[in-house]
Amino acid sequence: MTDITLNNNGVKLAVSVYGPADTEPILFLHGLSLSRDTWEEIAERLKNRHRVWALDFRGHGHSDRAPSYQLADYVSDAETVLAEIARPAVIVGHSLGGCVAGVLAQSGHANVRAVFLEDPPWYLGEPSEWEKSIFPKLFSIISSRQAAWQQERAALDAYLAFLSNSPTPMGGIGSDHFGSRHLLSHASALQRQDGRCWGNGNVATSVLAAISTERKFSCPIKIIQADPRFGAALLEGHEARLAHDHPRAEIVRYDDSGHMPHRAIAFEQRFMGDLEAFILNLKLE
Repeated sequence: MTDITLNNNGVKLAVSVYGPADTEPILFLHGLSLSRDTWEEIAERLKNRHRVWALDFRGHGHSDRAPSYQLADYVSDAETVLAEIARPAVIVGHSLGGCVAGVLAQSGHANVRAVFLEDPPWYLGEPSEWEKSIFPKLFSIISSRQAAWQQERAALDAYLAFLSNSPTPMGGIGSDHFGSRHLLSHASALQRQDGRCWGNGNVATSVLAAISTERKFSCPIKIIQADPRFGAALLEGHEARLAHDHPRAEIVRYDDSGHMPHRAIAFEQRFMGDLEAFILNLKLE
């Protein structure tokens, strides 16, 4: 693995690159408050067969903080990496990263071969849908804790204890569902993240409202929906809307899964298997 820095109009972006240069490229995009190393296990599994790229969005991980955190800004960060890759790539995105990947899939971008979306909050830019979700309350709690800890320069242990011991929508606490490396990764990401990324507590209006949800996807797409009972960003009925607007999209629900199956102990292997099958099917087409 090699870490590189790319420049997006003065914003320095941290990117990790795995695997041989002559293999097919895959770009991974993380969710809000996470960072590129959330994909470490998956990148390690794919690196012998693919050129794997993992981006820290602006204001996250080791990338620069920036003046603006609109959807178009995050899309431009991903486009900066696509320009560096310089050939068609599969894009895998979780949550915010899934929305960015989805917008790129709508754009007809020459270097977007296919997209694999993990529980994207595709319709949460609509105020009524945003209020139905767990995210207004969840983001308020996390962002307020983060602001206090960053102001007092709290140790990483404060973030780690919070994530490990907090109740989850799946029942139990964080450490019941996520392994120690993923918890440490998320704690480090929260410690580094620019608090302005939360959009003053309302990412729905500051980021998600910019998604043109009915615009057609122009490449193959598979969407993983977490369980709406356990904190999904694709709420009950959203899969039907997606199927109606985008009849060629493949949509799979993970019953009993929370919003982050790729990093959950109970679902990470299923997620990896579905991703590998999606990539293999692209080769067969």
